[in-house]
Amino acid sequence: MRQSELYEPVRRWLIAEGFAATVLGTRLSLVIPISDLVPMPYKVPDVVGIRDGRAAIVEVEQDKARFFDALGRCLLWKCTASFVFLAYPAGTVDRAPLLRRLGVGLLAVDVTGGAVTPLIPLSLDGSGLHSVYELHPLDFAKEQQLCRQIEASCV
Repeated sequence: MRQSELYEPVRRWLIAEGFAATVLGTRLSLVIPISDLVPMPYKVPDVVGIRDGRAAIVEVEQDKARFFDALGRCLLWKCTASFVFLAYPAGTVDRAPLLRRLGVGLLAVDVTGGAVTPLIPLSLDGSGLHSVYELHPLDFAKEQQLCRQIEASCV
């Protein structure tokens, strides 16, 4: 299985949750500048969405051994997006309580059926965000810039 096979089910799940969403993967149609945070000029998220002026980023991974690499990317995304999820094929990572404490959701993707199950859901109405803002201060100006980019990509 290729990691890219997980992108479309995740995009459809975001849409079902009320987001306008698009798959970016390795395309450079939307890059997020990160040089003010880490020693890299930019990074490309896997799947992005926008809803009610808030951005969502889903980092997709298929290899459990790369969990901490993916978690690092998620923490980077927490600086620019209100909703950040880590997605794995169903049965790969069944629990990761640390993610809840960090304000990162966990999604299980059934590739054969296309179903996405939130194992660690996030409150998508924004009510639970205040509990992680102290740990991960969100740059609201960056999020609004990202929302404009996502909106342009989803058209």
